[in-house]
Amino acid sequence: MNETLERHQRHAAITSPYTPGNVDAAIRHLERVLSAEGANSLFGQTYWRSRVCQVSATRGLQRDQRARLERLMNRLADAGAQ
Repeated sequence: MNETLERHQRHAAITSPYTPGNVDAAIRHLERVLSAEGANSLFGQTYWRSRVCQVSATRGLQRDQRARLERLMNRLADAGAQ
């Protein structure tokens, strides 16, 4: 798992409102927003990072779902390094 994601999960008791049945929609939403607006959106990096962490806390995520979330977290980290 992404080091940044692990750090956020250790420092906060993150709970997810999502289930394995609806988490794909949440991931698609994050992918769409972060690809269109990037990390420089209206809400900012901190908000989007917390959203990715929240979705990542969903129990029962599949390997491909975790990989997609890790890519989102990396995208946020890359945008923050610019």
